Amino acid sequence: MIPGVRWVGVVTAMLAVASVCPAAESSTDAAKPADSGYRPGSGGIGGQLGGSDFVAGGDFSAGAQPRLSFAAHWRYAFTSWLRGQVGPGLGWAGYNESEPVPMTDPRFPQDTRKGNYISLLVPVSVQLQCTMKRQQWLYYVGAGPGVYRVWVENRREVVKDPVTLRRHRGLYAGASGQLGVERFLKVLPSTSIEVSAGGDLALTRRDEQFPSGFDSKLLALYVRVGGNYYFRPGEVKKKQESAPLPRP
Repeated sequence: MIPGVRWVGVVTAMLAVASVCPAAESSTDAAKPADSGYRPGSGGIGGQLGGSDFVAGGDFSAGAQPRLSFAAHWRYAFTSWLRGQVGPGLGWAGYNESEPVPMTDPRFPQDTRKGNYISLLVPVSVQLQCTMKRQQWLYYVGAGPGVYRVWVENRREVVKDPVTLRRHRGLYAGASGQLGVERFLKVLPSTSIEVSAGGDLALTRRDEQFPSGFDSKLLALYVRVGGNYYFRPGEVKKKQESAPLPRP
């Protein structure tokens, strides 16, 4: 199956399940809007774990196999429908044993296949996200710029381009997009469980440095699950200031 089609199917199924879940809420819950710790002025911290796949990117994606990925983030709700997000992540790809390498690694010239190769992507992204809250459910979609650390390894050594002898790693500009849904817990209204899908595009083409291979834009898609905790930054500070001092 084409990787892009497979990921579109996963995302579509995820959103379909999320969209029908609110309809399953009881009439009692519908009559009583759920209290939530998420509101304008709230900050939040969270993390997610899932899988990613390099679906476009020339040598980066040729023969690539899905691997684990994770991300952490900090969020701030500016209004009831707009929030900001900033955070790092990690994604990587292994390769099929039968996939030929695009160049000869000077350190390991005997390796003619990608079986020992991995490509790693470390994004630090900033997003603006539009949100829509329905009782205990919150839906969002967002996008923004990012900085990406990308490198290629063979046998745990950073690959050198055989022409320029430059190590194949660097910092690159790029962009990210994300959509997902959060479900706030009734017993812990400031805590949510989240499912998200998205992508990172890194502008990794540098012909003058890496003319022999792995020289194209890189697009990674992911699906992750995780959790969040929301709080009011000002209230936390006030609670700390008003806490009684310990007796001597």
